[in-house]
Amino acid sequence: MKHNLKVLFTLALLPFMYACQNDDDGKIGVFTGTPPIDAYWQDSYSGALGIQIGTISSGEPRMFLAGNPLYITGINCYNLFAQCHEADGMASTLMEETVKVMAEEKVPIVRFSCAPFYASQMHYYFDQKETYFANLEKLADLCDENEILLIPSVFWNYACLPEYFGEPATAWGDTGSQTYAFMLSYTEEVVNLLKGHKCLAAWEFGNEYNLQTDLGPFALGFTQIPAEDFVTAFKGFADKVKALDSEGRMICTGNSIMRSTQWHQTNEASLITDTYEQYEEITGTFTPDPMTGISEHIYEDSRVFSDLGSLSRIYQLMYAKKAAANLGKVYYVGEFTGPATAKGDSTLVKNHYSAYYSQKIQLSLIWTFALNGDTEYSFKSGTDYGDMAFSLMRRYNEKFKYMTEE
Repeated sequence: MKHNLKVLFTLALLPFMYACQNDDDGKIGVFTGTPPIDAYWQDSYSGALGIQIGTISSGEPRMFLAGNPLYITGINCYNLFAQCHEADGMASTLMEETVKVMAEEKVPIVRFSCAPFYASQMHYYFDQKETYFANLEKLADLCDENEILLIPSVFWNYACLPEYFGEPATAWGDTGSQTYAFMLSYTEEVVNLLKGHKCLAAWEFGNEYNLQTDLGPFALGFTQIPAEDFVTAFKGFADKVKALDSEGRMICTGNSIMRSTQWHQTNEASLITDTYEQYEEITGTFTPDPMTGISEHIYEDSRVFSDLGSLSRIYQLMYAKKAAANLGKVYYVGEFTGPATAKGDSTLVKNHYSAYYSQKIQLSLIWTFALNGDTEYSFKSGTDYGDMAFSLMRRYNEKFKYMTEE
């Protein structure tokens, strides 16, 4: 059988071909250069810092790093920074060891909590601010050195600040409240501290705030928080970040997947299952401009729509990506599975990775690594589960290197 030499040559180069941005028209082509993550960490790199939002030839938005579409999977490490005040007496020993392990495991990107979790811990910030921020900057320095990208989730726990200031949780939506004022001032301090670091990938507001809203009479005893209060805070945060960070990094909420009844709870105080169109609308509501990244956390529950039925993970991702594109934003999975939901089932974990790869999910982060395995539902290195999770992460990152937009 005869072969076209040009075709054979092209096939031989496929493992080294990556998507890239052509000239100024935003179109995607193919080239044989360095993968974005490797190009970004080269000493000679002088482009924009962090994850940028651009478009491909179809007009759909994508995450870019070093000028090229980024496809990557990493980890959550909730207490990466928080362990300094939660477990290490304001020292950085545990944090430094955690970064060392992440580097050994070849973790390329990590999401972490960037503030105290409980109101009772806020004194670490107020009473020892210099040491507090010195630890945060040391983290950024270590991640610069070890080529690990960071996504700080700045206000992880929705209850922390209102409780500290003696205000209701709805204070997030009151621009005259102490909660809102501190949100802006703390955001400014964190952004100004970290924005010059190459490791800073994106800015995230908090963790799963959407799950706390519009609970109404369906969850007696829980704080009642209208969606508009958190949306006000999201927008205030995003406006502040955009004004301070001239690099234009991606800005995100940190939300979980929308409840199957989220639109109806917010708009009609009912538990009627949302249509796909309503899901898209409420997703947009919870990701106000100038936020550019739509976050979902995916575990084992099926995604259900009243007009589409129960969707498998693959179709769930397809429709989520479509909704994000329609909204002009990018989609990522900020958390997925973990020891509590996987229950040691390596096949289940692998199926998650496989789904994110097959659906070209640009960013996905497994829940959650902790140095000593002491975070809720965490894993650690050197255990069967941890070794499996890190091994799959490395394997799929090698596969992601060859992802293209074609």
